[in-house]
Amino acid sequence: MSRLFLVRHGLTEWNQGERYQGQIDVQLAAKGHRQAAALRDRLRNEQFDVCYASALGRARETAETILEEHFCPLHARAELNELSYGAWEGLTRAEIIDRYPRDWERHILDPAAYPPTDGESRAELRARVVRTLETIEAAHRDASILVVSHGGTIRMIIAHYLGIDDNHLRKLRVDNVSLSVVDIYPGWGLLSLFNDTAHLLPGKPPLSREPAS
Repeated sequence: MSRLFLVRHGLTEWNQGERYQGQIDVQLAAKGHRQAAALRDRLRNEQFDVCYASALGRARETAETILEEHFCPLHARAELNELSYGAWEGLTRAEIIDRYPRDWERHILDPAAYPPTDGESRAELRARVVRTLETIEAAHRDASILVVSHGGTIRMIIAHYLGIDDNHLRKLRVDNVSLSVVDIYPGWGLLSLFNDTAHLLPGKPPLSREPAS
């Protein structure tokens, strides 16, 4: 069994402004750096064999902070980047609705069939994510693997292992610098922890080491 520690990047200024980032390389806000440091402290006693991060700065910076007290390689992979939102990147929801009302309406009703304007489809995201996961699994057997990425990408990773349809991805909430854990077995995965942000609360409890039942 291998264990995936899935981490969404820390807060950015565009997160605060509720702007779609997609594949634009937005950096962490000051609060995002503090969030990453809190998770670093929580994971201090974990042993990671390897780390894979999105090639975008906000994810890579989060990974670098978490790994400050760990001695393991960090590999940046563009295949772990966020979904491309095309013409919607840099815009708020209100701006998208104003400029692309028909595209927005169709996307909300059927996101798997109607991607963002000039953006990437859920099927394209799933294809690159699954291809990358297969590569990671083949290279690291019975390993502890840290993956630092984005909300959409992490939803897709979880959906892949749990057999969740693309149209149900938005039912999975993935907060900034949240921690999720998937235990990987041959042909399937077990979600052992989901969207946990306890490290942002006073006391910063350590990660439970109890095995999944």
